[in-house]
Amino acid sequence: MPTRFRLVVAGILLVVGSLCLSAQSAAPTRQFVETGISREFAPAVALGAQRPVTVVMKIAGDPVSVARGRMPGKRLGIADTDRIERELRSAQAALVPAIQARGATVLSTFQHAINGIKVRTTADRLRGLAALPGVVAVKPVAVYRANNKTSVPFIGTPQVWENPPGLHGEHVKIAIIDSGIDYTHANFGGPGTVAAFNAAKATSTAPADPSMFGPGAPKVKGGIDLVGDHYDPSLTDAAHAPQPDANPLDCDGHGSHVAGTAAGFGVTSVGATFAGPYDATTPNVGFRIGPGVAPLAELYAVRVLSCTGGTDVVVDAIDWAVAHGMDVINMSLGAVYGTARSNHAACAMAA
Repeated sequence: MPTRFRLVVAGILLVVGSLCLSAQSAAPTRQFVETGISREFAPAVALGAQRPVTVVMKIAGDPVSVARGRMPGKRLGIADTDRIERELRSAQAALVPAIQARGATVLSTFQHAINGIKVRTTADRLRGLAALPGVVAVKPVAVYRANNKTSVPFIGTPQVWENPPGLHGEHVKIAIIDSGIDYTHANFGGPGTVAAFNAAKATSTAPADPSMFGPGAPKVKGGIDLVGDHYDPSLTDAAHAPQPDANPLDCDGHGSHVAGTAAGFGVTSVGATFAGPYDATTPNVGFRIGPGVAPLAELYAVRVLSCTGGTDVVVDAIDWAVAHGMDVINMSLGAVYGTARSNHAACAMAA
């Protein structure tokens, strides 16, 4: 990333750090130490062998991001990226029959941020999964919920805009892993009207209006909805299963909130999109909504939260973000039974 953008990205990462993952963990009721199986499974195991769990089986072999990190300038050609992805997919596919034979359901596979297979199973089957050839670890997938608690002026963002001048997040791509983004909102260059939102909501599973979402839009340049409006990981019926589509419109509001914190333009006291300037005097302007940390950065909405409920597709979202060249991943999420180690690892992956 060019040097002139690093200070703004550092400011964004302060937001990510403060928003990132809140651990609301209970102490494990007993020790659970076994080769290849994470300690974080202790609560699930203690609550019963048949307790449903979602896990990521980490497979031997470097994902695309690790291979890219070893290259000069951290660059990897398209041909090499495709080759690595194909090789990892092939090795993962060879494991699927053995996973299914052990009573687990394969949900998805990852090749970019991590070389892994995400499965749904029960706690008593973890040992069998961990013992499969090529499996180096079995990690829990937490169910995350919205948790936002920071403010842009608190971290000194106006000083970043002012000194040195011109640091506003230009050309930085930020993935907002959350409940989607209301791209009709004035904070993101949309009309900012109830009518505009209602029109978008009525067609929220169809492609979005390109004037508000996509490469030609003023702020929200792309993204994906991984879940749909009714998804709930605590329920197993088809009505609450993920229903992905290409239109990550926010029906909850939380994703729009944190997207605004990261890179919103700001909304003036009369409800119009703020057009700048962004400098040390900006906080003195009368706002309905203040500008984000990097108001000239590009936003990508990766929706993992439905209109209600939590999510267990955060790893899927991180993999999408890495595969699509994001510079920054923003997550404002928390999980029951989260641990310091697992939460810091997720934040590090996001950063």
